[in-house]
Amino acid sequence: MSALPFDDIRALIADAPPMGAPKISPRPALGRLGEIAAWMSCWRAAAGPPRVHRPILALYAGSNGVAAKSAVAGSPDRVRERLEGVAAGGAAVNAMAQGQGAGLEAFDLAIDRPTPDITTTPAMSERECAATMAFGMEALAKQPDLLLLGDISAGGGIAAAAIALALFGGDAAEWTEADEDLVAQAAARCLTSMGRSNDPLEVLRQLGGREIAALAGAILAARTQGVPVILGGYSAAVAAAVLQRIDPRAVEHVLAGDASGSAGYRAVIEEMGLEPLTRLGISDGEGAGAVAALSVVKLACDAA
Repeated sequence: MSALPFDDIRALIADAPPMGAPKISPRPALGRLGEIAAWMSCWRAAAGPPRVHRPILALYAGSNGVAAKSAVAGSPDRVRERLEGVAAGGAAVNAMAQGQGAGLEAFDLAIDRPTPDITTTPAMSERECAATMAFGMEALAKQPDLLLLGDISAGGGIAAAAIALALFGGDAAEWTEADEDLVAQAAARCLTSMGRSNDPLEVLRQLGGREIAALAGAILAARTQGVPVILGGYSAAVAAAVLQRIDPRAVEHVLAGDASGSAGYRAVIEEMGLEPLTRLGISDGEGAGAVAALSVVKLACDAA
């Protein structure tokens, strides 16, 4: 029997190398900074305090067909405009990344070809979802020693909330502040079609936009290479949650960035047992919450 597209993804998760032991002991006087430094040292081969030399922010841009039913979810044209602003260096996150010495990579995930409307149709086939995850792994090509993740999307918040609802249950209003009906419809359709299956990868391919699938691939690739990750936004958090539901070891290398203005994001990282690095209420998107949190991680490493 030929292998299914998700088999390689599951194999990568199962084969994740063990998390290293801390190379330093946390200094109690530094509070959480000491804890962060000790945690960072787990992903460093050499002894001694960790350092961040090559942080990279990876942004994934995509469009979800369900956005056409929303008055607030944006459009492919708006995603294109924002992506071009980042490419031209004119977005707030460009200045933030430059100030923190972080590189920036932006990936266009067929912005002009939205995924189907997830309230009626699965977002992707298994093959397309696995291929998109593999594409997301390209964020590791430049060998960052710390990966920051974010997205630019139309309808990404609806997709993220629908995945959270399907994974964690509850009411749609717990996971989104807008488009509750669309979120509920999408999650209900997905769970009905899955029957007794509780496969998180199936939830991802049914409900996730390409940006969420690519983010999941980037997180998984970082895990296999021992690169720590800072999540910047709702889509990145949901992508990590999918992997955590398969195997908690798959996200041992993940930190949550800023406690953004999205209640859904805060609820997901709470479900995951993650404490945000900062609480600035950043809602600008484009990974800005991860870049803001980078300063705390670098400070922790410098102080260790």
